[in-house]
Amino acid sequence: MKFSWKMILMVSLILAVTLSIGGSVIIWTSFQSQIRREIQAAQDETQLFSLLLQSLDPGEDSVAPDAVQFLKAKLRSTDFLSGNRFAITDESGACILQTDIMNTPIEPVTDMPGIIESHLVESHGHYVVSVTSFPFCGQTLQLQRERNVTACFEQAKETLRVYEIIMGALLVVSTLVTAGFTLFLTRPLKRVAGAAVQLTRGHYDQRVTVTSRDEVGQVARTFNEMADALESKIKELDDALTRQKEFTASFAHELKTPLTSVIGYADTLRSRTLPPEQQLEAATYIVTEGRRLEAMSFSLLDLFALENHAPNFSRVSISQLLEKVRASCSYFLSQAGVGLEASVQEAELSAAPELLHTLLYNLIENGCKASPQGSVIHLTGRRTEEGYALSVEDHGRGIPREVLDRITEPFYMVDKSRARAQGGAGLGLALCERIAQIHQADLEFESTQGMGTTVTIVLGGAAQ
Repeated sequence: MKFSWKMILMVSLILAVTLSIGGSVIIWTSFQSQIRREIQAAQDETQLFSLLLQSLDPGEDSVAPDAVQFLKAKLRSTDFLSGNRFAITDESGACILQTDIMNTPIEPVTDMPGIIESHLVESHGHYVVSVTSFPFCGQTLQLQRERNVTACFEQAKETLRVYEIIMGALLVVSTLVTAGFTLFLTRPLKRVAGAAVQLTRGHYDQRVTVTSRDEVGQVARTFNEMADALESKIKELDDALTRQKEFTASFAHELKTPLTSVIGYADTLRSRTLPPEQQLEAATYIVTEGRRLEAMSFSLLDLFALENHAPNFSRVSISQLLEKVRASCSYFLSQAGVGLEASVQEAELSAAPELLHTLLYNLIENGCKASPQGSVIHLTGRRTEEGYALSVEDHGRGIPREVLDRITEPFYMVDKSRARAQGGAGLGLALCERIAQIHQADLEFESTQGMGTTVTIVLGGAAQ
């Protein structure tokens, strides 16, 4: 059953029970109060009637039988019998006088004069029967009077019947009003449910319009926040899947070209006899491509290692680190005829020394490949408000502005033919970016075509 119908039924049930109990209590209380008033009125009338009968007593000198006959004659000669329901009995319980319209049996004689006893009797209707004793002519007589209260019971029944009609109408109206309010209040929940169904079908841009600040509105806002987070995660997964596909395609392409050439040259050397010059050329190409594949394999292994293993951080001296980097780069720099100048402020950093060494080595190597012979690469280090900034600046070809956002993608190369000729595979900057991420930093590129490129990384945790 839907939540809205549950609410409607629950509210209707609570209202029905409340109205039934409340109305019954009010009607019963009113009825009991009316009956008590009728009983009190009956007692008052009985007392007055008893006093009136006592006033007719002829005195102690009268003979009892004559007094009784006198009482009968006196009552019959007046209007006491008209409209009154009463009976008078003597001490033996014999009825002395009774109106013809008495509807209740005669009660036994009470021995307590002046005490009025009243109770309800149902006999062809409802009556309040009041019984009292009074002295008359030296004996004790009993007076029993009836007061018809049938109208009170009929009025109570009629009131209850009218209340049932009114309660039924109220229930119908209140149910309709409750249904309207419930459907109105739960409409945002239906929109949330509809949007959730659309999300399950892949429409991740679905959102719910928030029009209130109550709990239902909070549910809608929470749903929108969840949808935003889900859409963001799905986009990240799509981007990751796209990068994975591009990585696989690039990796396959990078393997295909050198392997085809290596296999071709190796098959030529195996299947035919070549002049020594051609044999040397083929062997040289095989060795060159093999080394490039080896370097690419090592770079991939480094990337995988960074993804699966947390590096060890320690305090690193910048000056000592740069001396090691300079020694590592001296060979390929001298081969290319490119100089390296370093200007750093001494500091100690919390870093992974081997990874930081690899990052600077790759940046200097990339700058060397892009720089003409006789140029100089500048390595600088300085303290900043954000931390310690290391920069590698070359004066080479530069990088087009439109591709700056892609140069850290695996296997991406601005000039593929030149990069392959220099033994590159497009993994160096991808490795550098991952190392920067491990140090909770970013690589910042500034480049102008024909003037050179500057790469900066700002590391935190610098100390004297």
